[in-house]
Amino acid sequence: MLRPALICALLSVVATWPFVADPTGGLLGHPGNDVWNHVWGYWWVAQELHAGRLPYYTDLMNFPQPGRLFFIDTFGAILTLPLQWLGGPVLAYNTAVFLSFWASGFCAWAFTRHVVRSVDGEHSDHVSYIAAIAYIFAPHLLAQAYNGISETLNAFGLPLAMLAVMRLYERPTPRRALEAALAGAFAMLANWYFGFFAALGAVLWLLSQALWRRDRIHWAALPLPVILAGGGGLLLVGPVLLGFASTLGGEGAMVSRDRDFVWKQLITHNVTDFVSFFHPGKFYSPDLKALHGEDLLIVTYLGWGLLLLAGLGLARLRRWRDAAPWLLWLAVYTVMTLGPYLYVNGAHVLMEGRKIPLPFLAFFNALPVFERISHPFRFVMGVQLGLGVLAALGLARLPRWGQGLAGVALGLELLVGSPAVWPLPRASAEIPAIYQEIKADPVPGAVLDLPVTVPNLERASYLYYQTAHGRPLPYGLNEPLPEVLGRSRLLRTLLLAEAGRMDRLPPMLPELDLVVSGRSLAKLGFRYVVLHGDLYPQERRQQSVEILRVALGPESLSQGDILLWRLEPPEKETALLGPDKAP
Repeated sequence: MLRPALICALLSVVATWPFVADPTGGLLGHPGNDVWNHVWGYWWVAQELHAGRLPYYTDLMNFPQPGRLFFIDTFGAILTLPLQWLGGPVLAYNTAVFLSFWASGFCAWAFTRHVVRSVDGEHSDHVSYIAAIAYIFAPHLLAQAYNGISETLNAFGLPLAMLAVMRLYERPTPRRALEAALAGAFAMLANWYFGFFAALGAVLWLLSQALWRRDRIHWAALPLPVILAGGGGLLLVGPVLLGFASTLGGEGAMVSRDRDFVWKQLITHNVTDFVSFFHPGKFYSPDLKALHGEDLLIVTYLGWGLLLLAGLGLARLRRWRDAAPWLLWLAVYTVMTLGPYLYVNGAHVLMEGRKIPLPFLAFFNALPVFERISHPFRFVMGVQLGLGVLAALGLARLPRWGQGLAGVALGLELLVGSPAVWPLPRASAEIPAIYQEIKADPVPGAVLDLPVTVPNLERASYLYYQTAHGRPLPYGLNEPLPEVLGRSRLLRTLLLAEAGRMDRLPPMLPELDLVVSGRSLAKLGFRYVVLHGDLYPQERRQQSVEILRVALGPESLSQGDILLWRLEPPEKETALLGPDKAP
């Protein structure tokens, strides 16, 4: 096992380059995407655990209204806690991304090796590397790293759980039931999606064996071990799942994932284009940049080299009963990837003026669990895994030199010829030194970073800066500002200026209103206002600075394009002015 582990590590170095050359010099992922939210989550989980609290509640965002929150990659944050204590959240986050690629490739190799052994015996170790290449360099996985969504990189859960499930089906024993329970729980805790995909795969494999390969299953001995495996997995996952569910709705929830929200995402944003399975090059459909102004990528490209090798593998399985389970596997995961309606070449396909429904829609309407699946395109990793297994079978038909050439060619196609971006971009890990001044201040209080109107994902860099100063912020994950701050005259004026609604400032600003509104920020608990000038167009920056100078006085500190205002606590201001002059 050492050799495949090392080979998968080398492949992961290629996938995440230049991580190993500079582990803390930048964050793996595009700076306009989710990378800031996720590195913040690593830091926050560590802070909460260090304080002896479970990470289900925070007052660090949405100030002054704290709320319930579950960080979606808590698994990765806990896994890399020692690294975070040694080197900080950037090292922990980047290492977690690397480990996700490595574990995904290694588990795909181990799963494929198990399957191929029944056909090729001693050749299984060598040819199974093609599945590791297909899985580590999967364009979808690379795109998710580009998107900065670290928990979706934990694709190892699917092959890991399926390996344990297949072993259980082949020889149902208490020990293998325990292995399946642990593997399933591991998959679920690492990523809810891949845990669910593994549960679906377990049902599909049992069904396919019942239909076509009944001789491979010990049916009489199976029921009790399967019950033990399923029940044990639920016991392990249940407490975390209940805690997670408790944070998703109701009063104080920082994240909302109700049925209406999920449905809107399914039909307007998280759409899978059938053409995207096969279209090489920088082809993106839907184009989220053009449609929503986002830098997120939806990539489901499979790779023509992988499809060709998988076709060779199917040709080797000449008997229908050997090929049918894999055809069923590929068909189900492919159809599920397509979501609720058929979408081809940039548009929903219509029949008599209506969208063509797919099986996902029926499951969405019938099963509550599907109401939480807002990203059906993630099912594509199930397709990638099935194709990887068949590709390994097909590779055995080639001479040894041809096998090596096919592996290199497939890797190059997936890295360079697919819509995925490689090498991965990196977001700057540098935090402005001005936040060290804020951290050193013994007076408590929240921080208001400006501008407000930066896109949500890009504005999440303020959360990353919070890892340096540790003070609450007014921003949540979904809304620009809490309602109470939206009523501030100062902030409403700033929003008008930022949005370009003021061609020029009026000759006389409402000075009294702005001063009173500025002091109200201190009464609410704010200690600092930080203006990031490089995020403004020049004219808007100047307008915002003038408004803040009227409301808060001259800035307390400046550093390059960053200006800082320090707000005096109301009681200190009253003492300085005297009781007769207090506002």
